[in-house]
Parts: sequence; structure tokens; C-alpha cells
Amino acid sequence: MFSMLGPTGSHGLQVLDIYAGTGALGIEALQRGAENASFVEQNSKRCNEIKKSLERHNLAAKGTVHRCNALQAVGRLEGEFELIFADPPYELNEFEGLFTRVNEAGLIAPTAIAFLEHSKRTKLPDMLPGLMLSTHRLYGDSAVSVYRSDKLLSGVGVE
Repeated sequence: MFSMLGPTGSHGLQVLDIYAGTGALGIEALQRGAENASFVEQNSKRCNEIKKSLERHNLAAKGTVHRCNALQAVGRLEGEFELIFADPPYELNEFEGLFTRVNEAGLIAPTAIAFLEHSKRTKLPDMLPGLMLSTHRLYGDSAVSVYRSDKLLSGVGVE
């Protein structure tokens, strides 16, 4: 996924890691130079693991962990995110509802790119609120759908 970001990678980006699990994607983004990362995970044990991992990698000052479900988290988040990871359990398909809330809350930066991991059997739409499908890749039973801000693809609000 990080190779799809181009030569600057995640350097200087604001990152949102939804359904963070271990926080591996957000932590890797921080290690690759992201400005900061917000992690959303509802499991308290996993939240503690993310916090410990941030401390172990000397990244605690750049990471914020929110213990709540993804749909509730939107109201707690502030700012615009340029890099969004969403990797929910495969049986949970709430991408449209989630990104409706994310878009309405103004959390999608004009230059945002979102990586959505899901089962290869899950068909996602060409457009989600605030986002347009850019590419779709299969990896065994998994798939990654890459979306970009619809402002980026339409040229609106981008200098």
C-alpha cells in the first residue's frame, strides 16, 4: 500500500487508521514520516497494545488512540486526514455509512487517499461519500480498494 503513495510516501500526512486492530498500518505510516495518526479501535486490549507499540517506537506523541466503534468515532475526530486506512472484520460491511459520516464531519482532506481492505467477495461502489474509486487489487481472499478524494480527482479545491 505504501508504494502506491509515490516517492514521498506518508511523509507529513495526517493519518486515520479506522478498525485499527494492532495499529500496524498507522504505526508504519508514522515510521515512514507521517505527521500524526489517529487510531480507532473498539477493543480495549488492542487499544492498550497500540499505545504500548507507539511508546516502544517512540511515537506516542504522534499517535492518539480512540476506544470506540468506528461509527461513533467520527464525532470525536477533528481536522482533515490525507491518508485513511479502514480494515474492518470481513463480516462487517459498513463502508458506506462510515464514509457518509466521515465526509459530513469534514474529515476527508482534498488530497486524501483511502485504503479499504475487505473480502474479495465484497463489492464496493465506484463512489463513497467524498471519495472515488481509484484502483482495486486482489490478494488471495482479500481485496484492497483504493479511493481518492473526489475533490482531488475533480480538481476542486486543489492548488
